[in-house]
Amino acid sequence: MRRRGWWVLALAVCSALAWLFWPFSGAAGGKAASSAAAPVPAASLRGTQPDGAVQAESGQLRVDQELRRLFDYYLATQGERALPQIRAELQRYLQGRLGLKPLAQAMSLFDRYVAYRQSLAGMAVAASADLATRLSRARAARLQYFSEAEVAGLFGEEDRYDAFTAKRLAILADPSLSAAEKQRRVAELERQLPPELRAAREEPVQHLALAQAEEALRQRGGGEQELYQLRASMVGQAAADRLSELDRQEAAWRLRVDGFNRERAAIQANAGLTEAQRQQAVAQLQAQRFTPQEALRLAAYAPAK
Repeated sequence: MRRRGWWVLALAVCSALAWLFWPFSGAAGGKAASSAAAPVPAASLRGTQPDGAVQAESGQLRVDQELRRLFDYYLATQGERALPQIRAELQRYLQGRLGLKPLAQAMSLFDRYVAYRQSLAGMAVAASADLATRLSRARAARLQYFSEAEVAGLFGEEDRYDAFTAKRLAILADPSLSAAEKQRRVAELERQLPPELRAAREEPVQHLALAQAEEALRQRGGGEQELYQLRASMVGQAAADRLSELDRQEAAWRLRVDGFNRERAAIQANAGLTEAQRQQAVAQLQAQRFTPQEALRLAAYAPAK
């Protein structure tokens, strides 16, 4: 009963914020949107196609990781655009793909997803907390904004992999286990993974030879065309195309990280802020620019200072 009360309160807060700060979605809002000039895409999105996808089944929005990827695609422009602009651009995109009911469901889910991301900036988790503890707290935060079914749809695949990672790390860190026993238990965990996640873990091993060949090519000064030909010869043209796209995504990711590092450095150099204010500002900046899953990856590119 207490959880249900908190869930209702969270929905009410999100709805109030949406009503106060974001464009109306009713008839008046629709009329204003239709009469406005066509929006200019954010600079970072020009020449790209929306990532993710949106679907409706039997008049109901399908809540899955593809939808979350679509939300993240538009939210990646925070800093270039204000949230109301991002929301309006997403709504225009969805209007051509969804009926009225699933469209309303999608925008409600987006509002709560944004509120959830913002809440993470104020969620203090000790750096020493283990991965299982951090994941548990993240799940508790999600349930303040989403139903169980929505959590499963938006985060289920990543949660399964993160749970596997936490168990694997616990096994490897257990001093009471021999090396052979650790290997046996990790192998058993691997067998329990869904086929698609197991394949994702095996893929880096399968491409080790390719990675070594790529490194040798780069050391010889080989260009992008030679790299593509090498990949196509070793893993096929379709895989070479996917790897080229991953290279482009990695370059875009590094640009985002570089921008974050510059802004973080400016915050840390601001003598007008206390240390606590600087830490809070950096945490808010990170939550605005990166999803929780991206934040886990961010540490490798932008280690905390």
